[in-house]
Amino acid sequence: MAKTKSHTQLARDLRGFLGDACPGIEVEVGLSERWRRTCLTFRWAGFDGLLLEERFRLLARRVPPDYYAQHLKNVVWLELTPEETVESFLAQPRSEDIDTELPKVWRMLRETNFFASLEDELVRIPPAQCPDDFTMSKRVLQAKQASAEQIRSACLAFMKHQAYNDWEVLRTVRPLVEEAAATKGKAKGRKA
Repeated sequence: MAKTKSHTQLARDLRGFLGDACPGIEVEVGLSERWRRTCLTFRWAGFDGLLLEERFRLLARRVPPDYYAQHLKNVVWLELTPEETVESFLAQPRSEDIDTELPKVWRMLRETNFFASLEDELVRIPPAQCPDDFTMSKRVLQAKQASAEQIRSACLAFMKHQAYNDWEVLRTVRPLVEEAAATKGKAKGRKA
């Protein structure tokens, strides 16, 4: 059985895993009375503008899987900007909150020809230089005059369907949107 690390050692290890990618990140480890278990609190200006699941993924993918499995299972993660409160963090939307908005999001993506535009942008970038996030998706949506709310909803919908970067959006979400449109078209044809 593995020896449990102290909170001080966990914080030190996490800063080591994250330091290069998240310069200046603050890591605090403690026992949370609210959740009655260990809580990791990360404070970093780089979280500004990122959705909660984007923040978590940015950090978690830098922690070695064996370390995560051995020391971080069942631990609460809070990824806060420097001025953010826990309550404002918890009040933010998550991908699980987007279900009722999906038809509207899919329609907006179809009507703006989003997927073709995203693919056009991505083929111009060498694969090794493609960001592992929604940088291009957000840029394409902004160019198509999507509002900040529409962009946020689209990113939540992407994550709802296990897409966490631009290429995954094309591979995973585009077929779902096309299938939804085809199904809707067939249903309209039967009613006519």
